[in-house]
Order: sequence, then structure tokens, then C-alpha cells
Amino acid sequence: MVMTQKDYAEIQAFLSSTRLSTYGQNLPVKKQLKEYRRNIKLCRDFYPELDFFEVTLRNAIDSALTSFVNGADWMTTLPLDQQTLYKITEVKNRLQKQNKQITHDRIISELTLGFWTTLFSKKYNQYKFQSYLVKKVFVNCPKSQKSIQNIQVYVNEIRELRNRVCHYERICHYPDIKERHERLLECTGWISPVVLKIAKRKL
Repeated sequence: MVMTQKDYAEIQAFLSSTRLSTYGQNLPVKKQLKEYRRNIKLCRDFYPELDFFEVTLRNAIDSALTSFVNGADWMTTLPLDQQTLYKITEVKNRLQKQNKQITHDRIISELTLGFWTTLFSKKYNQYKFQSYLVKKVFVNCPKSQKSIQNIQVYVNEIRELRNRVCHYERICHYPDIKERHERLLECTGWISPVVLKIAKRKL
């Protein structure tokens, strides 16, 4: 199909010139679209591996925290701050509005990656549950890298990448995109080498 200037103008109007300009402010729309499509393909390649990481991380955290509080409800037992608790309340309210039964598993699946990475943030450094998480969640992490500071760097980088991918934002400009990909896989392997094998498998 041959694209005309009118076609490109319509595409620019619908996708927005602001969005397209991030792929080359001084480039013609045709070349911006080429980069835009390249970015979509790159995001698509990341999606399965990000999914495996996020689901594995949240379930590993849930299992570890349940063990930490001896089988109790860690959401009401741990010293979580108001902001973190509010995110849990938001999920409960959303489930209630959808007329869904509020169960532990449903809450776990609805909480965002940002919620889970918050548990490794500096504001919880003083609490024992955080060091327990580092030990029990990232069981295969080498001792030389198994510090809360290092885990914070890894999970925050992956969270940022995940958010950009899921919101169709640009990632092709990262000069270290290959290294970020390797760190994503590495961090998944720290949680579960078996999940890593599945994540790397081409279907």
C-alpha cells in the first residue's frame, strides 16, 4: 500500500505529533513511524519475560510473607505504611464494585508491580520482613549481589521497563537495552531457575 501525505497527516493526527516526535523530532513522519513500529516489536519481545517475572515475584513474595507471619494475613499483620495499605484497599474496593468475591488470591493478582517493588524500598529497610524477603524470594542470587541495595536497583529498573512496555512508551532509545534484558532474566532466575527456562523458551 502506497502512503500519501494525506495518510501520514491523518496518522500523525491520531497518534499525535507529540508522541511521534519522541522517535525523532526532526524526522519526517514516515521515518518516525518506522521507529515507532520498531519500538512496538521490541516491547512485544519483552512482554512474555516481564509477565513471567511479575507473576513469579508477587507469588514468591506472598509465600515468603505468609511464612514470615506464620500463616497469618500479612496484609493486616505487617507494619505497612498508609500508602501501601491504601493500595490494598483500592483493590478490595475495585473487586467489590465488580461484584467479585474478595479473596486473598484475587487481591494478590490485582496488586501492581509497583506495590510489590515498594516492599523493597528504603522506607522498609528497618523492618525484618524486608531482609527476610531478600533471603527467601531471591534464593538463587549470589551472595556477592544479595543485598537490599542491589535488589532495589534491579526491581526498580524492571518496574520502570515494565511500565513503559505496558503503556506503549519508547524503550528503543535505551543504549543498554540488551543489558536490561539480561538483568531481567537474571533476576527471574534468582527467584526460580525453572521459570527462567520457560521464560526463555521460544513457543
